[in-house]
Amino acid sequence: MPPIQSNSTTANSLLLESRHILLAGSISNTTENVLVDKAHEFVDSFVEEVINAGGGFVVYLAAEPVNTDGKALLFDWTVARAIDRLLPGESSQVRLKIVATEERLQSKASAVQRQLIYGMVARGVAELIPLEDEVLTGGNVGDEQIEHATAMVALGGGKGVLDRARKMSKKMLPVLPLDLQLGANSEDGTGALGVRKNFLTSPLTYLPNTGNKVAKILSALSLQEPVMALADISKRIIKIFHDEEQARIEALPPDVLVLTALDVELAAAKQALGIATDAEHVTTKDGIHIWKAPVTKRGGKTASCVVACFAGAGNIDAASVTSMLLGELRPANVMMLGIAAGMREKCKLGEVVLAERIVAYDGAALVAGGAVEHRPEITRLNTRVRQDVASYLSDRESVVARLTESYKTLDIVFPENVEAGPVAEGVMPKTATVASGEKLLRDPEKFLALRELHGKTEVAEMEGAGLFAACANFGKPVLMVRGISDFGDSVKDNRFHLLAAKAAAAVTVDYIANGMTL
Repeated sequence: MPPIQSNSTTANSLLLESRHILLAGSISNTTENVLVDKAHEFVDSFVEEVINAGGGFVVYLAAEPVNTDGKALLFDWTVARAIDRLLPGESSQVRLKIVATEERLQSKASAVQRQLIYGMVARGVAELIPLEDEVLTGGNVGDEQIEHATAMVALGGGKGVLDRARKMSKKMLPVLPLDLQLGANSEDGTGALGVRKNFLTSPLTYLPNTGNKVAKILSALSLQEPVMALADISKRIIKIFHDEEQARIEALPPDVLVLTALDVELAAAKQALGIATDAEHVTTKDGIHIWKAPVTKRGGKTASCVVACFAGAGNIDAASVTSMLLGELRPANVMMLGIAAGMREKCKLGEVVLAERIVAYDGAALVAGGAVEHRPEITRLNTRVRQDVASYLSDRESVVARLTESYKTLDIVFPENVEAGPVAEGVMPKTATVASGEKLLRDPEKFLALRELHGKTEVAEMEGAGLFAACANFGKPVLMVRGISDFGDSVKDNRFHLLAAKAAAAVTVDYIANGMTL
C-alpha cells in the first residue's frame, strides 16, 4: 500500500476533518488467532479510511501485550504504526493524539516504539498529551482520551470500554459498537458487545441525532459475519459519524433569523443567500415556511441562517410571526430586510439604511376637546449591535468593494434620471432613524410631520415596531436593513421595489459575513 501524503485529498476528504476517534477495546489472551488477525486487519483498514477522510485518532500508549503467538492484544500501537506508515512526511495537521506518561513510555515501550512516536511528533503528525505517572489510573487515562476525542468506536474489551462509552454518551458524543467477539485483555466485562446490546435498546443514547436510523442497519456492519469488505465497513462508519455531526448541526438553533415582510423581499433574500428558487423548505409547527442557508464569515467560520416571511405588511403580523419563530427556532440574532419609504432631501432611491432607532408613532392619547397627544415609543439598537454597526460602516473602502461585487452578482443596476426622484449613486449604506406604524404613507406632508416626533426621522415603514418589540421580549439582538423604494408620496417607480429589496439583501448578507459578532 503506497503511503498517503499529508496533503492528500480524496472524495471524502472533509468528512472527518479535524476530528479524532477513540478506538476503544482489547482482545482476550484466549481469543482465536483468526479473530485477532481480523481485528487488526480491520483497524488497519479503518485507520486508512479515517486518514483519507481528514480525521485522526486518540490513543494511550504504554506496553503492548501479546498472546502466546506474539499477536497484539491492544489496538493503540496498531493505530500508531498505521498512521506512521500512511503519513511519512511533514504534516500541518495532528492526526494522532497520544495520551502517555514519560515513565511508562521509558519502562514499557521499546526503543523502536519510542522512536516511532517521537518521529511522528517531530513531523507534526502526532502530539503527546502527558499524564502524571503518580496519579495514573485507568479512569484518568479514559478521561483524558475522552477530553480529546470527538467520536468512539468500540471493539472488544471489557469494563473500560463500557466506562468510556458511558462517559462519551454523557458528553453527547457519538459511540458506535462493533460485534467482533474478541473478549477483553483484562477479562472483566462485555465491552463492545455490551455497548452494542445497549445501543440496540437505546440508540439515541449513543448517536443522539441519527441513532434510530443507524440501529436499523447496524447488522450490516458486522465484523463477526461480514457481508462487505472491511474498507466498505470502514467507509460506512465514517459516513455514520459524518451524518451524525451534520444532523447535530442542523438541530442547533440558527445563528441568524432573517425576516422579510413581502414576497418580493423574500425573493431578494433567497437570491442573496444563494437559495435556489426550487430549494426545499421546512414548515414550522405554526405553518411558517423557512429556508436554511450558510453564510461564510470572515476568517472561515460559517453562520447558519434561516429565512422566513411575514407574508403581509404591518406591525401586528411582524410581532406575531417573529414571536412564533423566536419561540420555536431560538436564533441567536435577528435581522429584517426589505423596502421602505425615504424622506425626500434625506434619502435617495435604492439607498440602503441600517435602522439605528425605531420610532413607533401610532401610540397616542385622545384628550379633552378632541386633541391628540402623541406618545411614540422609541427603541434603540442594543449596545452590541450598535458596536457591530459602527465597526462595519467604519471600514468604508472594504464595504464598498464587497457590495459593488455583490450588486453585480445580483444584477442590481439602478436606472438614471427617473421621474420619481433622485437615485443612489453609490452602494455605501448608512444609519437612519426609522418611523414605524400602520399607515401606508402617500402624503409627503404627513411623512414630514413624523420629524416632530423625532427630529432625525428619515425613513418610514410598517414592521419595525412589531419586530423590535418581539425581539425585546425574547432578549434577542436585532437589526433592520431597508432599501429605499419610494418617497412616501404618489410618485412611484415600481422598478425600485425589487432593486431596493435586492440592495437591502446584499447589505444584510455582507453584514452577517463581515460585521455581525457571533
